Amino acid sequence: MSKVTISRRNLFGMGIGAVATAGLAPLALTKPAYASGWEGTTSVVQVDGFPGSIENAFSFQEMMMDVYATGDTVRLTQSYSDQSGLESTAFTYDNAVSIHAYLLSGNADGLRRAEVLGNGLIYAQATNFPFNDGRFAQAYFVNTPSSDGAYVTPAAFPFYFYTSAVGDQSWAGMALSQLYRRTGQTKYLTAALKVANWIVTNTYNTLGPGGYSFGTNINQYNQSVPSTNGKSTEHNIDTYAFFTMLAELTHGGSASNGMSWASLAQHALTFVMAMYNSSGGYFYTGTLGDQITINPYPIPEDCQTWSYLALLDNQRKLTIDWALANLQTTDTASATNSSLTGSQKVTGLVFDSASLAPTIPGCDPNAVWLEGTGHTVAALVARAIAGRDSLPTLFKDLTTAIGFLNQIQIAQSELGAGQTVNGVTIPLGEGLVASTSLMDTGFGYTYGPSKHIGATGWYLIAALSGNPFQLGYVSVPR
Repeated sequence: MSKVTISRRNLFGMGIGAVATAGLAPLALTKPAYASGWEGTTSVVQVDGFPGSIENAFSFQEMMMDVYATGDTVRLTQSYSDQSGLESTAFTYDNAVSIHAYLLSGNADGLRRAEVLGNGLIYAQATNFPFNDGRFAQAYFVNTPSSDGAYVTPAAFPFYFYTSAVGDQSWAGMALSQLYRRTGQTKYLTAALKVANWIVTNTYNTLGPGGYSFGTNINQYNQSVPSTNGKSTEHNIDTYAFFTMLAELTHGGSASNGMSWASLAQHALTFVMAMYNSSGGYFYTGTLGDQITINPYPIPEDCQTWSYLALLDNQRKLTIDWALANLQTTDTASATNSSLTGSQKVTGLVFDSASLAPTIPGCDPNAVWLEGTGHTVAALVARAIAGRDSLPTLFKDLTTAIGFLNQIQIAQSELGAGQTVNGVTIPLGEGLVASTSLMDTGFGYTYGPSKHIGATGWYLIAALSGNPFQLGYVSVPR
């Protein structure tokens, strides 16, 4: 396959005001972006190097995707560099994010790559050992072929990534739905409907404010049990967006239980709205294990930005500002347990409020979560476009977004030197590390400075003004 490249067309030199007011994307391709069309301001916002940075990000995605197999071979992409210790693990969520990013590339090779990964998801769903009921596992191994020649095999020893969380299922479903919308190939819609019906059959919940429960945990090699992890606001945001897509794609169709996809989406939305703290202006993470009691801590970033991307609800648009005010940090070499050296400095968002007060030894309270910073950029751009009747507010959002994009670009150019995939060195300047230093998520696991297709994919989505939660977002202006 040929290299994905970005078409600049006539966006170079356009003012930030002209681009945003016209609703054009990709925002990041304006270089430099002058604040033209804004009364009373002469500000200039420099957007240095974004086109090259975007192409380098795609190069990283391609390298990770092609390291074990190339061409149209059915496969998924290894999620992290070798230095993560996760071997060739390809997380379902990360590959869904990569599909969205490739669909935004604006050229035929990006679309082909998205289809290859979509075919990998379909293969995983159809051969999901030890299950075959429409769900996806949390992750797969991709370094050796199956008996069918597909580089998608069970992520067994030593990880056994067989858990099926609702959020992962919905992200795979959203990616398949977008592929169907883009290509018209029914296999993608069929696979999306299979996983959607699995969600409804296995996680539809009537306790408290309803919604959908976590999914299933795999406690042993071949045992699937209902989760006691409670219900997640983020997962229900994902499910709302996914089922809303299916309502449109099926022209008002219904799930196998006879309920319409629109009503099933509303069931998720009812739960999400019940998790909104109106006095604080943010969404809680979800419930405790009883499926009813609100879990007040920690407060995650993704609930605040993804809720806006999914709902485009300007009555709750200040959740983005809550994240900016409460979850923003700057990592420097002088920070406790920082992995940065010398004069390196990166500003961005953390995973949640617990990240700022870590309890896991060795974590940096100022570590920046680059994927979450990408979420925030995407939400800021979406809010700017949705509210472009207020030009000062629009300009503020876009200026903030560009500032974060500059920070992400710095991280891309400086962090992750010497890392490898399948033993092959990844060039410095290609791909983003998951976090600038070891970061405590508050949920018993960490992110670290290993290069990551999820973080890089979200950078591409944000820089190209994408919104995976809205069907048809993949249409790049021509």
